[in-house]
Amino acid sequence: MQLTQASHEDLAPIVDLVNQAYRGAAAPGWTSEIELISGPRIDLRSLTALAANGTAMVMVARDGAERLGCVSLTPADDGQWYLSMLAVNPATQTGGVGKAIMAAAEQFARERGATSVKISVINLREALIAWYERRGYRKTGEVGAFPYDDPSVGTPLRDDLALVTLVKPLV
Repeated sequence: MQLTQASHEDLAPIVDLVNQAYRGAAAPGWTSEIELISGPRIDLRSLTALAANGTAMVMVARDGAERLGCVSLTPADDGQWYLSMLAVNPATQTGGVGKAIMAAAEQFARERGATSVKISVINLREALIAWYERRGYRKTGEVGAFPYDDPSVGTPLRDDLALVTLVKPLV
């Protein structure tokens, strides 16, 4: 597997991959948000803006020509990078691809001076939080408001969503 910065041609397939991984119509697995939020997780306009903002890097994981997954990394001046939009093609989930993408993303950040990686996870996604904790991430105690007023994240199906912050040191 190789993790590289996504090209413009990768963006539309990444939108499809992310939406299938997070909100696909198939029977939801432990990685799905379909019971919490409906609608797309991201659209092409939002992803294009993210990729073009100059700071965030949208990365794609490949095995040859096949797109296995993706992740977004955003550096901060304090050495703490923000990781988001980790998604694995549903056809290859449970095969260690997510772990490999995380390790490659952390190494990418480390090589560019990152001292830690920060993530935000929906509070009710306990299995996903536990997965991150097994990878060395720890809850900071910070819980942020879910962006209920942002239609670009989909339509929340519950009123008790929040974002839990986890951090992993890269020393």
